[in-house]
Amino acid sequence: MTAAIGKTPVSVLQELLSRRGTTPKYELVQIEGAIHEPTFRYRVTVSEVVAMGTGRSKKEAKHAAAKSVLDKLIVGSQEDGSSCTNNALSEVKTEIISPYDDKIPGNPIGALQEMCMSRRWPPPGYEMVNEEGLPHERLFTISCVVFKHRETGTGKSKKLAKRQAAYKMWEKLQDSPVVLSNAILGVDDEDEITSFNDASFNFVQFLQEIASEQEFEVTYVDIEEKSVTGKSQCLVQLSTLPVAVCYGSGSCSKEAQASAAQNALEYLKIMTKK
Repeated sequence: MTAAIGKTPVSVLQELLSRRGTTPKYELVQIEGAIHEPTFRYRVTVSEVVAMGTGRSKKEAKHAAAKSVLDKLIVGSQEDGSSCTNNALSEVKTEIISPYDDKIPGNPIGALQEMCMSRRWPPPGYEMVNEEGLPHERLFTISCVVFKHRETGTGKSKKLAKRQAAYKMWEKLQDSPVVLSNAILGVDDEDEITSFNDASFNFVQFLQEIASEQEFEVTYVDIEEKSVTGKSQCLVQLSTLPVAVCYGSGSCSKEAQASAAQNALEYLKIMTKK
């Protein structure tokens, strides 16, 4: 599903239904196979729509079930071939296909951020290019920059323009190899390419940008005691679900925070893998 861009089927279904004061119902209905290689089967129910999903783990099976029910909502039919006439389901189907007026599915801004983070690239940058029109009919143009690539988007609001620019960039880079050559990146050999491994990379800033986009809080706690090797220590707490706490150390407090932020980014990358 292209609609689930940057998100899991479970999170997409949960968000869409929560806006209407309801939640999907998941049930573990079967566990089969050898003890060391079990297969789980989940059933998910949304109003009168029921779908099944299987996987080698409970998480995988739930995602498979959620994707199946999302597919049913989109095509508007159940397993027996009858059409979905429920108004609430029709609204959900419409939002899955187009949550915004721009017809762009999902969250392209978050998807592009996650792509850059998982590939150890610097975060995308956004610039306001133009703003025109009457006060009640404004048209915004925003550009998205990754390395020397630039894509622009326009919209009736800054958010819509940013979404369009991010989506164009995501489409442009999604088929690119994870390790890109200088020619593909559009940089000269003598140019320094900032990467996740560079000492100059601002982990703290990158983590904050992701936190702002995904709407969770980041809190740093400096530890007064030095480590056994005499280094400064720091903890960073992410108000995600579940709450995460990551550790970092360095020659000074600033380096310890950067180390903690880097470990937090690695944690988020692992947790967001499909």
